[in-house]
Amino acid sequence: MPPITVRCDDEPVRAAVQRWLDAGRIEPPLPLEIAIRIGDVVVPPQGDSRPIFHQPEISIRSSGTDDRVTITWDTWPASAELPSKSTTAEVRLSRDAVDHLDGCLRHFLITVLIFLLRRAGWHHVHAATAVDTRGRGWLLAGNSEAGKSTTAALLATRGWAVGSDDITFLEARPGGRVTAHAFRTRLALRSGGEALLARAGGQTLSGRGKVGFWPEELGGSWAPEVEPDILLFTRVGDTVTEVEPMRPADTLAELVRWSAWVALEPALAQDHLDLLSALGAQARAFRVRLGRDLFDDANLIERVIP
Repeated sequence: MPPITVRCDDEPVRAAVQRWLDAGRIEPPLPLEIAIRIGDVVVPPQGDSRPIFHQPEISIRSSGTDDRVTITWDTWPASAELPSKSTTAEVRLSRDAVDHLDGCLRHFLITVLIFLLRRAGWHHVHAATAVDTRGRGWLLAGNSEAGKSTTAALLATRGWAVGSDDITFLEARPGGRVTAHAFRTRLALRSGGEALLARAGGQTLSGRGKVGFWPEELGGSWAPEVEPDILLFTRVGDTVTEVEPMRPADTLAELVRWSAWVALEPALAQDHLDLLSALGAQARAFRVRLGRDLFDDANLIERVIP
């Protein structure tokens, strides 16, 4: 039995969602379930006065007095209920949502998965992961235009093992160490990143305006999990790469910034914060302005961060 199973009376939908989960190759420490019903969906839930946390295409409702989180898809009617102590996400999809299943997986159900994995002790951080040729673990955090995917793809061309370019889950391990688990997807590059990489091939990602590469297609390998030794908080610069070491307090603040869910669900928030604190203590942290010189010098990143 897979570590995350899907229950749905509509077999094509069940099979499609299960294939997506299986392709992600994540193995949480306890079994989880996504239970899907297809039919009419009331969005937003009537009479729900809880504060709303907005993400692109997604609304999340949670409060300090409620033991559940409600997630809705703002583009097509879909909703999910996740009690804090349950290992099952109760999902309801409209027929319109089913008709746009690719977007549903990429925007709505990935958010459901993020909250479901919290119930298994895995907490999301918006970051890429990699292992360098010396065996050191790297975690690169930042927003969707901070150069994470392009840098991850570049590192794969240098023979590094790469995990995810943004869907990463942190788990506490014995001895106080933190492991970062990657949800396996293609490294998604915009046209500018693809041009800098100067690699043919890849797969056009429909509706996203991007091209996707597996790390193996670029000369690297896939890293399902990484113990980060180095944290990079990235942004895109001009020609020259610049690196600035960070203080522990600033490191924790940045990790919280790129862990959008940490403030939600009080019953789980402390565990999430503890993980981020342990990660900040475990790894050296740097602010990095990524320059074009990274593409001209194969070993630059390992020289500027020895």
